[in-house]
Amino acid sequence: MSFPKNLIAPLYAFALLVTPGAATAQDERKDNTNYGQVAMYVAAMLENRHYSRRDIDDQVSEELLGAYLGYLDYNRLYFTAADVAGFEKKYGTKLDSYLKEEGDISPALEIYELYKKRVTSRVATIKDFLEGREFKFESDATVERRRKDSPWPKDAADADSIWERMIENQLLEEELASIVKAKALAEKAASAPQDGEEKKDAPATAKEEETPKQKIVDRYERFLKSLDDNDEEDICNLFLSSLASLYDPHSEYFSHSEMENFNVNMGNHLFGIGALLRLDAEEGSAKIEGLVVGGPAEKGGELQINDRIVGVGEGAEGKMVDVMYMKLGDIVELIRGEEGSTVRLKVIPAESADDSMAREISIVRARVDLKDKLANAEVIETLDAKGDKTRIGWIYLDSFYLDMEDGSVSTTRDVRRLLDRLVEKEGVNGLVLDLRGNGGGSLEEAINLTGLFIKKGPVVLQKDWKGKESSRSSTNRYPVYEGPMIVLTDRNSASASEILAAALQDYNRALIVGDKSTFGKGTVQTIIPVAQFMPLFLQETRAGALKVTIQKFYRISGGSTQKRGVIPDVILPSYRDALETGEESLEHCLDYDEINHPKYALFSDEEMPKETLNERMKARIAENPEFQYTLEDTARIKEEFDRNEASLNLAKRLAENEKLRSIQKERNAARRVRFAEIEESEKGKLNVYKLTLDNVDDESLPLAKDFDQSKLSGMIQNPEEADDIDDTPKYPDGFDPTKRETLNIMRDFIDITNSGKTAQVTPRADAPAVPN
Repeated sequence: MSFPKNLIAPLYAFALLVTPGAATAQDERKDNTNYGQVAMYVAAMLENRHYSRRDIDDQVSEELLGAYLGYLDYNRLYFTAADVAGFEKKYGTKLDSYLKEEGDISPALEIYELYKKRVTSRVATIKDFLEGREFKFESDATVERRRKDSPWPKDAADADSIWERMIENQLLEEELASIVKAKALAEKAASAPQDGEEKKDAPATAKEEETPKQKIVDRYERFLKSLDDNDEEDICNLFLSSLASLYDPHSEYFSHSEMENFNVNMGNHLFGIGALLRLDAEEGSAKIEGLVVGGPAEKGGELQINDRIVGVGEGAEGKMVDVMYMKLGDIVELIRGEEGSTVRLKVIPAESADDSMAREISIVRARVDLKDKLANAEVIETLDAKGDKTRIGWIYLDSFYLDMEDGSVSTTRDVRRLLDRLVEKEGVNGLVLDLRGNGGGSLEEAINLTGLFIKKGPVVLQKDWKGKESSRSSTNRYPVYEGPMIVLTDRNSASASEILAAALQDYNRALIVGDKSTFGKGTVQTIIPVAQFMPLFLQETRAGALKVTIQKFYRISGGSTQKRGVIPDVILPSYRDALETGEESLEHCLDYDEINHPKYALFSDEEMPKETLNERMKARIAENPEFQYTLEDTARIKEEFDRNEASLNLAKRLAENEKLRSIQKERNAARRVRFAEIEESEKGKLNVYKLTLDNVDDESLPLAKDFDQSKLSGMIQNPEEADDIDDTPKYPDGFDPTKRETLNIMRDFIDITNSGKTAQVTPRADAPAVPN
């Protein structure tokens, strides 16, 4: 059965999305949104808007049941085969009717309640199991690490057997961690400064450690509490997300609060007080982890880091809501609100151990700009043995952000400002655009940003469900930057990152460097608020939104990035190559295909010196221990992943751990010597300057080593505690192996471009500024 087309309203623009924080959480929770009706309209939207135009029928019903059970019980530990068989008999081919004909999510609620009952029972069993047993960890038994594809437990007895091995393994891991930490601390103490040498003060008090058994019990009790906290909205969210996932991995239902967070992440701003919160699981309060510089809380000066929020009130007279043990997301919703409105916080000061010392703070909400994800850059200046200077611009871009409501925040606009400084004032010889870990964002920003580096022309091709093909072009008449350019990617570079990288590769504009491929997401999504499709008489304030795939995108050369990603011109070793990552590892991903492509003119008719650059890179990597470590670790990770089991014998696990620690100690000893040599060789030959959107117009740039990182993140936080066990030295100048090798590749690229001929394949002896 398909919904009639007249039930589906026209597609609305992003500009119509609700402004984050338009109402308080406690008010909106009272609106009695009918989530069965929400589910009915989401189902209709999927059928009529998704690229596949797939009907929700009996087959989808069976798949939906499996997906929902998988969302709840991913490792198949709580439900038994009998439970699943009962669900299949009762709902296997009927969920489509519940959704489309009745607007009824009672099956989802019923399954969730049984799941919660099974978890409650299991937590009680875990307590009994731990309380009455002594564990010696001397058997030859093993445990599965991942059970996603394993059979459901046959019955309660089978489940008990699986759980006993799991809990024994978790207990063993706690014991192992305790032994390893004690040994590492003893070794550290033995090598500590002797009398007459500088010593660090020991902490005044040490928090009493929980026993391994208590840690495990607390872990599962917290998990059970999180299930108890979920209401009908949360359960509906899980159910509809399960449904959307059957269409493709990137179609997704957003609850009301998730939609707010999506807008915040895309626009890099919110309306609130400018505080980073973390839920303290033991005390049940929301602890202040950080304050946004220049935000209302930081400006007010009353709220401090490590203060604990135990109550939230709206306005001057609103009821003070007790937020102890409330979900963090709900606390955040209460604190956010309209610009210029007031929120009252009941706060226990960080220095007080007495809850009676709680005081009330009033803060006027305002727009808070989040700087930690904004584009920023470096100028890396090196000198070779002849005294010749090379300046390389390095732009970091975490996402393709855009304020969907008023366009006040734009990736392209921000990168253009950085680029103008790098080109016009800093006079860089080459540019690296670092897209590692950039999962995408706005399609418009990907197109516009690409236009900064090419002449006007097509950037990406698109095809809709009807097979209609179209192209999207950059509008810049001339590029802003025309010099040597590298786009640095990894396996987590996806979507908009792949559009940009593919276009610059096809235009012969930039060299792509990175992991063996990018993520492989070649689909376009849009956000549709569900409320805009529901009749006005229905309560739909918290109806949420549907992120749905509406098109596939293609390279201007006609091929898709779907499942294949962008293959770099220069591939560097990466541990990510051993992991199950990328589009092809996800269920229900759309297939690769190709379409006709338009004519386009290459940026340059000169062929990229890929062969020479690859040969030089391989010669350096063969002599670079860090990349050899990566290759060794990749092989080990893959072997462990494929084996999918762990020993329950403590002596065997200690031996395995000791072997790894021995390898790490040898590596770190070698690193300390090598890093010292690198730092010595770079003295007077390497300077790194920090460029941000705040200092882009300053007369001079600060050295990166002297730069206050809180200015980059825009957040005041507690300093990170030093790791007592990990003694791995920091990379010289903060250049990880990939960054250091990319700089070498760029120097080669610049030299070859400037010389107009292919240089020798061997590594240059006169390039000590960025040695391996």
